[in-house]
Amino acid sequence: MNSQTDQTTTTADESAIRAFPRQMIDAWNRGSGEAFAAPFSETADFIAFEGTHLKGRKEIAAFHQQTFDTVVKGTRLEGEVNFVRFVNPKLALMNAFIRVILPGQTGTSPSRDSLPLYVVTKRDEGWQIEGLLNARRLTLERQFFLDDFDSLSAEAQRQVTDLVASLKR
Repeated sequence: MNSQTDQTTTTADESAIRAFPRQMIDAWNRGSGEAFAAPFSETADFIAFEGTHLKGRKEIAAFHQQTFDTVVKGTRLEGEVNFVRFVNPKLALMNAFIRVILPGQTGTSPSRDSLPLYVVTKRDEGWQIEGLLNARRLTLERQFFLDDFDSLSAEAQRQVTDLVASLKR
């Protein structure tokens, strides 16, 4: 922060921003799309890990509710804030580290770790999320494996997938 930003932002501002991931994690763990989307502005942009672009709080809520009711039902999140950086007194960036616990498991699944980047703004009603880019955390080793897997023929990919599935039984 520069000295001007230091003078016009407070620990209350940073605390309000740092609360967003916890609110979203709690909402995810309850399966509430509406509560998950509550910290977002009416016109926010949300980019999901696979590239889906959601526009506005209502769309973010609806998408997540459908997801909570189906493909991620029973999953739980945990995580923490890595940093908050004030660009100016009404604009900040935040990065968090989020881990997923799949249904029936007690530990996290590292392949689902994410590092969301938040853009937050301060308006009359307080701080809100204007943008979120949810990027999966991908180690170089995992990327090299995926590159090798992608270079295989479709038949070879099916064989590797079948082999991995047989090892899990």
